[in-house]
Amino acid sequence: MISDDHPSAWNPKELQLLNHVEVFLHKPAIMKKAEDRLNGFKDAMARELRDTPASWPMDTDIERGQIARGENNKGFPFLSLDIPQKFSKVEMFTLRTLFWWGHYLGYFLILKGDKQEQWLTNLLAARSTPLFEGVVMSTWATPWEWDEEQFMPVSSAPKEEITRLVNDHAYIKIGRVHSLSDPHFANLDWTAAGMDAWRVLSGITRP
Repeated sequence: MISDDHPSAWNPKELQLLNHVEVFLHKPAIMKKAEDRLNGFKDAMARELRDTPASWPMDTDIERGQIARGENNKGFPFLSLDIPQKFSKVEMFTLRTLFWWGHYLGYFLILKGDKQEQWLTNLLAARSTPLFEGVVMSTWATPWEWDEEQFMPVSSAPKEEITRLVNDHAYIKIGRVHSLSDPHFANLDWTAAGMDAWRVLSGITRP
C-alpha cells in the first residue's frame, strides 16, 4: 500500500481531475468547430491572394494552405494554418493562424529573407499608425515559440529595440492575438479577423 508521503501518491487535485471527463467528451466537437473556421478562413485567403499584387517570394503557396493539428504545444492541443506559405533555409513568408487551447487565437506574419532591411524600414514607419494598435511582436530568438509573455506591443516599443531584435534574430514575427478568455471571443468572426490582420500586417512587405 502506498503511503500518503510516497512520491507517487495521488494528491486531492489529481484525484479530482482523474474523475473529470467533461473536457474530453467535448474536445472533439470543439476542435472540429475550430478546424471548420480555419478552413473557411483558408478559402477566403486563397481568393484574396489571387486578386492581390504579389509581395511574396516566388513559389509561395497561395492556394492550398496547410492545416496542422497537434496535442502538445506546451501541454495543450492546437490547430495551425499557414497561408500564404513559403519555407526554406533562407526564406520564410507565411501568415500563421494559431488556435491554442487555453490560450488564444493568433494571426502572425512571419518573415525571413533578403528583403529584411526593407521590411524593417516599413515596420518602423507603420508601427505608430492607428492600424498597428494592438499588434504585437515576438521577442523570442526563434519564430516557433508562442508564449504571450514574450510578445511586446509594436506601437510602444522603442525603435532601437525593434531594430536590435530583427537584426539579432534575422526574422520578423508580428501578429494580432485574441484571448480565448475575452468575453467577445464567442462572437469573433475568424475569417473577418484574419483578413483584417493579413491586410494590415502584410503592408510591411509591399514596396
